[in-house]
Amino acid sequence: MLNQTLRRPGVVTLTTAAVSQTADLIQAEFRLARAELAEKMSAFRAGLIMILIGAIFLIAALGMVLQALVAALIAGGLSAPAAILLVAGGAGVVGVVLFVMGQNRLKPDELSPDRTLNSLSRDSRMVKETLA
Repeated sequence: MLNQTLRRPGVVTLTTAAVSQTADLIQAEFRLARAELAEKMSAFRAGLIMILIGAIFLIAALGMVLQALVAALIAGGLSAPAAILLVAGGAGVVGVVLFVMGQNRLKPDELSPDRTLNSLSRDSRMVKETLA
């Protein structure tokens, strides 16, 4: 009887317990990651909404600034149609320049993660050299 109370668990019991605890740990990590991702997405959504609302206000402000510029040109002696065309042309040029600059930044060459790809390539070569 004393011999039975001092028995240690067997290898199978210990292995089963370890596998079970590992599975529980992995599930807990996935739940944590899912919860954290949901929290981050909620914060991202809120930030995106604020950016969109801010952009609406900036567009309205830009319209008012351009109207004020037209009024200033008219007050300076320029005819109304000429002032409007001058301001609209200047805004159009700025818009085209910004559009082209943005388009160039969205080219696939500009968006590829060069540093990460180079690092992965170096790591791959190092692993191959170590195993060879």
